[in-house]
Amino acid sequence: MKAIFRKNSNGHIEVYIPKKDIEAIVVDIQKSGSWGGIFKLSNGWVLEVPSFESEPRFPITIEVKKIGE
Repeated sequence: MKAIFRKNSNGHIEVYIPKKDIEAIVVDIQKSGSWGGIFKLSNGWVLEVPSFESEPRFPITIEVKKIGE
């Protein structure tokens, strides 16, 4: 599914998933590479995000996979 990542005014990464109309803050990252890996969201969802060599410019739309339920 597609997810839009951006940084809020506090520097935290926010995720918006248009298909589900869900907006949440990334609360934990298990990195794979310089940026990407397993992202835990404030709503309890866990997303698998592809690895990037460096942190991307925000906002950015990325194809992600939901892990778990």
